Amino acid sequence: MIPQLPDIIDQQAANWLYPPDAKAGGRPLIVYFWSVSCAVCKEKLPLFLEFAEYEGRFFDILLVHVPRSAADLDKQLIDDYVFENRIGLPVYLDQRHQMKNIFRVQKLPSIVLLDRNGRIRHKQSGGNLTTLLFNQLDGLKYS
Repeated sequence: MIPQLPDIIDQQAANWLYPPDAKAGGRPLIVYFWSVSCAVCKEKLPLFLEFAEYEGRFFDILLVHVPRSAADLDKQLIDDYVFENRIGLPVYLDQRHQMKNIFRVQKLPSIVLLDRNGRIRHKQSGGNLTTLLFNQLDGLKYS
């Protein structure tokens, strides 16, 4: 479904709350790891969505929901949050922490930037959109 992700990622339909559209792929990928129970994630998400609206012209963008408790496994809770916040991006449910572990995400929110071949080009935690991230994005935008 998203070819930039490693083949080991289980991209079956059951793992998608909102799957990517058919044109996904061929561009660098920005992956945003978050959780509905993460206060910082909720605080930073509007800024990330504004950022994604602009950068979506150059990049594929994916939100990965990482459960932090048993309550976070409730798909309806996640769907309600996505709907209420008008999030129009693909949402992957990392119910077994497969993506979190593969990308070695330690804190939420986190951002991982993959080039068009699936290589990690940048990773950061804390939800801040820093100059370093923007420099990495600019480097990939036109490559």
